[in-house]
This record gives sequence, structure tokens and C-alpha cells, in this order.
Amino acid sequence: MASLITETPSPITGEKILAALSYGSVNRKTGNVDTLWILHADTPPHEAVTNGQDASICGNCPHRRKHGTTKDCYVLPHQAALSVWNSLKNPQPYRPMSRVLRLGGYGDPAMIPEKTIEALMGDYDATLGYTQQWEEPWAQVANLYCMASVLSIKGKKKANKKGWRTFRTSYKKGITDLQPDEVICPAVTHPGITCEACRLCQGNNRHSKNIVVEAHGTNSKALIKL
Repeated sequence: MASLITETPSPITGEKILAALSYGSVNRKTGNVDTLWILHADTPPHEAVTNGQDASICGNCPHRRKHGTTKDCYVLPHQAALSVWNSLKNPQPYRPMSRVLRLGGYGDPAMIPEKTIEALMGDYDATLGYTQQWEEPWAQVANLYCMASVLSIKGKKKANKKGWRTFRTSYKKGITDLQPDEVICPAVTHPGITCEACRLCQGNNRHSKNIVVEAHGTNSKALIKL
């Protein structure tokens, strides 16, 4: 079950998108966090992926399953995202259950108005988020609460110059391209630590190094081999 937080036009396509909040999690990597989902308002997530309407919530993300350049998104839109979308037919009242909010179980949090995100942040000790929209002028305010998601060292340096901390996906086996101002995601170096406990991915709300992780998921592993 989830709460409807807002409906708003997509800054990319103008289509109506929504933000929904689900409560708690049994995910072993994230820990017990509340999660914000960014979804197309009128089309189920798996159908939006097929017909390209996921551009309204994912923009130019290279990981988009059907329309990206790498096509290695780890989210299965017909599972949790669809469950949340369906649950909004009977939405729950807003009632935060965790002290940590994950911005974006699916979709890009930069698509949601800053004032909406800021209102949610007031009810949590930490918010964790990632955006592929860091080059867009309208998305610059999101660097406070989002990491710029990048795929290369060149992209990392460009985002850093724009004032973003970065979360870089490395397609080098074993992350042989680690930079001096980067740290490998603690979920890799400290097995068992959760995002709920780590809290490094808070954008500029946290003064720390940039983060890097080896590409993961079935399609990503295939790209690493290539």
C-alpha cells in the first residue's frame, strides 16, 4: 500500500506523473526505509516502459530498459512499481514509518517539484537519492538531496564541476578505475551494511567522497564482459 504525495506535469514530456510513498522495506540492501516512487499517472509502469512513456519519469536515463543506451535498469517495472501503482486506487493516509527516505524506488526524483521533496525531507533524518537529470537546468536544485548518477569518469568530473556529488556505475570488473576522490559503495566493502545505516548518498546534504559501484544486475554483467 502507498500514499499519493503529488501529481505534477513531467518536466520532460508534460505528461501527468505522480509521486507515491510506500512504507517500510524488507530489502536486505536498503534496510527498513520508506520509499518514494515516481510513476506515470495513467499508464502502468511495465506498459510505460514498452511504449516509451517512461521518458516522462526517467528522462534521458541510459539504463532505460527499452529506450536507453545501456538498457540495464535493475528495476523490474511489473513487480514492486506496478504494485505501488495499483495500490493508489485506494491510497493510504500519509504516515512516515522510517527515519530514512529513499527517493526513487523507481523513476527520477528530480522530476518532482523541489517544494514537494523539501516537505517530505522535514519528516526524515536522511533522504537518499540519485538523478540522471543533473545536466538539465531545471534539475540543479536537486543536488542538495540527490547524487548525480553517472557512467564514466568524464561524466563524474563534469557533474562535480557543476556542484554535484556523484554516484558512478563502473563497467570495469573489480572497479579498477577508482578515483582519488571516490569511495566504493560500503555495501560492497562492508557486507551487511544497509543504505538505512550508511546514509552516504544524500547529495550535498552530506559532505563526503563521491561513490562508485560496479555495474550489477544480469544485463549489466553482460556489459562488463563486453
